[in-house]
Amino acid sequence: MNQNEITKVSKMYPKAFKELDTSLIDKYFTKGATKTGFMYDYESQKWLDLSTVGIDEIKQWVLTYNKEKIMPESEIELKILDIQNKIAIVKIDLYWAENRKGCDYLFLVKENDSWLIDKTLWQSVL
Repeated sequence: MNQNEITKVSKMYPKAFKELDTSLIDKYFTKGATKTGFMYDYESQKWLDLSTVGIDEIKQWVLTYNKEKIMPESEIELKILDIQNKIAIVKIDLYWAENRKGCDYLFLVKENDSWLIDKTLWQSVL
C-alpha cells in the first residue's frame, strides 16, 4: 500500500539526522534532492535567510547535526497531505532539538516502483 511505503520513507528523513546515517539519504532521497528552508536564530531572535542545499550538503548536515545528541526522543507527527500515482506530499512536525520544533514538508516521487524524497521545505516553529 502506498501510504505505508510513503510513511516509512518519510520517517527515514529525521532518522538519518538522528543517527548521523548518510546511507539513509542515499537510499531514500533522489540524487538531485534539495532541502530549502528558514531557521530561526533563538539567540538573536530573528529569522536567518532562506537556505537551499543539495544532496551533498544534506549528507554533510546529516553527519554533523546530531553529533552532540541534541535531538530528543520525541514523537514524529506525520501527516500524508496528498498522494497521486507518482507524487506525494507529507508534513512532518518534530523536535529537532530540545524545545526547538520544526515543520517539514516532504515532496516525494515514485521512481521504479520506489518512493523517494525529492525536496524538503522546512522552517523552525516558534
